[in-house]
Amino acid sequence: MINLKSIQDFLANTEIAVVGASDNKKKFGNIVLNKLKDNGYTVYPVNPRLTEVDGIKCYANIESLPETVCAAVFITKPEITEKITVQICEKKLINHLWFQEGSESNYVIQVALSNNRNLIYGECIMMFLKSSGFPHNFHKLIKKSLGKYPK
Repeated sequence: MINLKSIQDFLANTEIAVVGASDNKKKFGNIVLNKLKDNGYTVYPVNPRLTEVDGIKCYANIESLPETVCAAVFITKPEITEKITVQICEKKLINHLWFQEGSESNYVIQVALSNNRNLIYGECIMMFLKSSGFPHNFHKLIKKSLGKYPK
């Protein structure tokens, strides 16, 4: 089960890669990127089809990120998350991984955990950022009232 300390440890990183970043303002990969940026994080979009997202240099792959990036949120299909997570673990890169709901699989969760990564999954990162607005704050309220919010 995911706990609040794991989430806080993830969010304590000031530089976060957004794997699956999008230049389409309506896509979640763009929304998360900009919300992280608005919350003071230095963001690194990762998408092999783009060279920039909203004026920010986009990286084609995880290996080309600066070494200072220790956290990544995944907004990708599970098969892409699996491929990149295996690379991260093999090359001993990023230590903090957040698999946005729908980007994970049982396999990739086991890969990350068996390689001692701080892993968040089954939670929406937007619920844990300041001023996320509707529906994220409402979702947070419901989870708290049902006792399903991480402790």
